[in-house]
Amino acid sequence: MSIEIKFRTVGKWKENSYLLQSGNQGWLIDPGDEFELLNQMVIDQKCQLNGILNTHGHFDHIGAVAEFQKQYTIPFYIHSKDRQLVRQGNLYRKLAGEATTFQTPVITGFIEEQSGFHIGTNKIEMHSIPGHTHGSICFQIDSSLFTGDLFFADTIGRTDLPGGNRPLLLKSVEFILDNFQGYSIYPGHGQPFVLDENVIERLKQQL
Repeated sequence: MSIEIKFRTVGKWKENSYLLQSGNQGWLIDPGDEFELLNQMVIDQKCQLNGILNTHGHFDHIGAVAEFQKQYTIPFYIHSKDRQLVRQGNLYRKLAGEATTFQTPVITGFIEEQSGFHIGTNKIEMHSIPGHTHGSICFQIDSSLFTGDLFFADTIGRTDLPGGNRPLLLKSVEFILDNFQGYSIYPGHGQPFVLDENVIERLKQQL
């Protein structure tokens, strides 16, 4: 079955939260903030949520997770190397200048221990792309990639936040550029884009 992709840009840091849907089934990717706005998207789509997948554990990507867990009793998956970022999310949120806090989500399972996730008859595949954080993950479904903050719009992501490692990030960027030409990229911040030859050349100049 075909996959429908919806997203909303939420919170002070303009983070992209995605809803993948096939039929009446759905997965959330990186529900970062503004639970009511994201939940209305789920309601409007008449979507039954299977769970939450996170590309990484920075506070601006996990702020609405616990509210979705409470509302729908659904699992939350993230890489084990980012569990400390999840636990310290409110600390980093305050350090970034935000006065409000969020409920720390409960991690149901670690992504690297899963064989894959499914939506309808489609498999959601995972690729390790460390660099923005140690546990950063890319989700692939058909010709779409959800890269978290490996990319911002059509630029390379930053490494000056907790868990950042520039040499690792550059290797991850090279992996994506070498293997996913022509794919649609859904970044953590900024508009989605197609990884065409012009974009690849522009990104390679940043390596």
